[in-house]
Amino acid sequence: MLKGKAAFVTGGGRGIGRETCLLLASHGADIAVSARNVAECQEVAEEAARLYGVKAIAVPCDVSNETDVEAAAAKAKQELGKIDIVINNAGVMLKKPLSETTSEEWRWVHAVNTDAPFYVTKAFVDDMISRKDGVIINVSSIWGTKGGPDRSAYISSKHAVIGFSKALGEELKGHGIRVNAVCPGPVDTKMTSELGPDLNKEGWLQPIDIAHVITDLCLPKSRAVTASSVHAFGAGSPVGL
Repeated sequence: MLKGKAAFVTGGGRGIGRETCLLLASHGADIAVSARNVAECQEVAEEAARLYGVKAIAVPCDVSNETDVEAAAAKAKQELGKIDIVINNAGVMLKKPLSETTSEEWRWVHAVNTDAPFYVTKAFVDDMISRKDGVIINVSSIWGTKGGPDRSAYISSKHAVIGFSKALGEELKGHGIRVNAVCPGPVDTKMTSELGPDLNKEGWLQPIDIAHVITDLCLPKSRAVTASSVHAFGAGSPVGL
């Protein structure tokens, strides 16, 4: 269903991003895998190409650096011809009381979670507008829909992702471009596991569960959905609740 389309996926080297790359490839999309870890990017690209016969490339970059993003976007467009689907999945988490959060940590969280989707989207949106076609999915969080303790930097950044998605979705409706946010509940990834060794993961989702939600929103069957946030909470409770 996505044959002839190409996707740029940030945070594509592992977790939700990795599974999304492979699932999009299984639907026929060519893939640009982006993450800071070069080896992980290359591994996912090679796996997508081997399993599904699509063109898949590694475009490692630091998504919090606009210059890096522009270079990665240029490489993706040069090698894949165009980018039809953008998945802003890269993210970082900080679990700290506000009084212990440094200015550097605050800026880091917002640079990756909030600034990066702006940089990446901006690198591709004009091309999408010119073709009157495109899909942009921004990964927020259950914490983007509520408040909670010890996460002011993270929660505020993920609320911003939803606001950005809804605003841009309305802005781009007339250009044939759909923009949505996906809000995962607790997912068993390396990032969440680093929050502590004794987490209760009962009911937690797996990365593939969220990859299915993201991919479904990219398919033609979801053309009615835009400027929305999709809750994918599952049955698990986030850390600390």
